[in-house]
Amino acid sequence: MTKQHAITMWIIWFAMLQSAFIFPFFLGEGFPEGANAEVPMDAWIWVACFSPLITGTVLRWLVIPKMKEAQQMLVGLIIGMSFGEVAILLSIFLIGSDYPQNQIAVLIVAVLMLILMAPSYATPGVNPEKDSIDPA
Repeated sequence: MTKQHAITMWIIWFAMLQSAFIFPFFLGEGFPEGANAEVPMDAWIWVACFSPLITGTVLRWLVIPKMKEAQQMLVGLIIGMSFGEVAILLSIFLIGSDYPQNQIAVLIVAVLMLILMAPSYATPGVNPEKDSIDPA
């Protein structure tokens, strides 16, 4: 893993993390606020919003660490981050303005998942036996 690959991954990670905060403003009506509707939200909407987050987390902790090449790790990072973004988009469009507290809950969990996707595994010096850079 070279420094250029690590820098590229960190820049992509940071940009995609920022989009998690931008989506609610451009696609929704800003950060949701207020009380939920009295009628409970359908369970299938919860499943639709949290399934991508679980899939992305599994990708981050079980699949990406087994990858050997920088290009594979980059693709894994982008796919994993995309799962987090999908959850945010689903919360904006499926949950809607009737359940603002539920939207915030999905946003918080998605942002935490996106933070966990940080490409620390690609940073030179974190895993010396995989690095191609001399430590000196």
